[in-house]
Amino acid sequence: MNARRRAGILVLLAAHALGSAASAASAAAITWTVDPAHSQLTFHPRLAGGEFAGRFERFEATIRFDPADLAHSSLLVVVDLLGARTGDTDRDTALQGSDFFQTTRWPKGTFTSTGIKSLGGGRYAATGKLTLRDVTRDVRVQFRFDSPAPSGGAARMTGSSNVRRLEFGVGQGDWRSTEWLDDAVRIEFDLALRGAR
Repeated sequence: MNARRRAGILVLLAAHALGSAASAASAAAITWTVDPAHSQLTFHPRLAGGEFAGRFERFEATIRFDPADLAHSSLLVVVDLLGARTGDTDRDTALQGSDFFQTTRWPKGTFTSTGIKSLGGGRYAATGKLTLRDVTRDVRVQFRFDSPAPSGGAARMTGSSNVRRLEFGVGQGDWRSTEWLDDAVRIEFDLALRGAR
């Protein structure tokens, strides 16, 4: 192989490497940090025909999201179930017990997305795995993403999901019945985000 041909091959290889690096860089979705002081994660069960609201005081979210790069976007949320509060001391204590979250064994709940698709108009749907009480099920989360600066800066993510508590064993003993407590629980979130690649 002569020197000119070797030089040409080296140039092609270098160009390919640079192109691959540029593609990888462009495919990197933005990493968003949650501002906990201006964010909330709430749950809304129905008890005896009336809905009440609770909140999770502590949770962590790892969010990589770019509307232009959904293939590389992902959501990971870890919830401290010990921080579940409804404004009623007896009810809060019951939530920690063996009939519900049993936080002595399973103090955390997690959601990990497996795919995100656009619904149009700034709305999205994430499919993923929710784990509670060491039981994992598929769930769907719908959300809206609003950002004044597509390349980063501040943003807001708001959304909800409907979860069947009995699929996760949240409701033992008398609470396996839906006579008083509905099976469906609505989860809502409102996250203030700040982005940086």
